[in-house]
Amino acid sequence: MKRKTTRNTAFSGKAVGTNRVHAVEEKAGLGLHVAALRSAVPLALSGLLVSLAVSWVVLALTNFSYGLWHDHAGIGAAIDEYGASNQYRQGFHLTTREQRIELFAGINRAIHQGGEGLTELTYVVPGHAPQTLLREPEVIHLQDVANLIDYSTYAAVIAFSIWLGLLLYYMRSGKTVPSLQHQLVGTVLFMVAVCLVVVIVGPVKVFYALHVLLFPDGHQWFFYYQDSLMSTMMKAPDLFGWIAVEWALLAIACFIVLQLTAAHLVLRLQKK
Repeated sequence: MKRKTTRNTAFSGKAVGTNRVHAVEEKAGLGLHVAALRSAVPLALSGLLVSLAVSWVVLALTNFSYGLWHDHAGIGAAIDEYGASNQYRQGFHLTTREQRIELFAGINRAIHQGGEGLTELTYVVPGHAPQTLLREPEVIHLQDVANLIDYSTYAAVIAFSIWLGLLLYYMRSGKTVPSLQHQLVGTVLFMVAVCLVVVIVGPVKVFYALHVLLFPDGHQWFFYYQDSLMSTMMKAPDLFGWIAVEWALLAIACFIVLQLTAAHLVLRLQKK
């Protein structure tokens, strides 16, 4: 009996020692994983901002898929319903799909060219003289949007400089670029956190809060459909929600391609 107890005690001590080793190894592995995530954050965030900028340019060049949203997101129906009730302009509900797409394209071009051309947007429908699309408060608001886009360009340049600088650092130091997995974990967690905030607070409330924060005091940014063809033809804020969805999806795809290509390029340059 004593021998059996001694053997059991020995086996028990060995098992405890093995468990302690495993615990230490797991703790060390977790520490390395956390360290890898931390090192990936600067490259991931700067790369995300670059990806957002690139995807924005792509969407702008494709007119933010306005034709698609016009046909399948209720925008066309909203124009047909509310276009006739505008108290400052007449007959907008009589415009064709092609006219609406072209007018939105005109707004799109203008806000990316410092607001130039906003006052020149006009439409013609049967039974009415040519009319300008936008009233003065709408022009002022879209000019504010154009200014915001201009400022965002500087932010994109700064983000690109940081991103490129980090890649040059990895190339010259010979260190490995953080894996896409670690970068995606940080990026996805960040985007999920943002989405949760939006869902909890409410998309419309977040939309309004951003307008209050970003636009000058005293400048109108909320427009009723009966006062604004701009709001009517965008079915505001619905169109902005659809644009946000396609922007996020395109940015994620761009991020993956951008970071994989950059890591591959750095690795090739390190081997030379």
